[in-house]
Amino acid sequence: MAASLAEEIRQAEENAKKIIQQAKAEASRLVSDARSESERRTKEAKQELHQKFRQEIAEAEAQAEKRAETIRAEGKKQTEAFVQGRKSRVEEVATWLVKEVTAKYGLS
Repeated sequence: MAASLAEEIRQAEENAKKIIQQAKAEASRLVSDARSESERRTKEAKQELHQKFRQEIAEAEAQAEKRAETIRAEGKKQTEAFVQGRKSRVEEVATWLVKEVTAKYGLS
């Protein structure tokens, strides 16, 4: 009986060691899987954020281009209005300038 009890204890210890080794191996695998999953998700998140950032930049550039075109068009309108508003004075000033130069230096 003592021999069988000792044998049972040895078997129980061996089974316990095997269970512990299996648990350690399983825990190691789970930790490794968790790290891999964490790295994968981190990489995906970075890629998504980078893509979103590039998209937002492209949208901002497009809006800026539209705004710049609007500003250019408005500037062109203002320039045309200025030129048209001063057009009549150009001839007047040119005539005056010719008279002044002619009066001072003659017709040579």
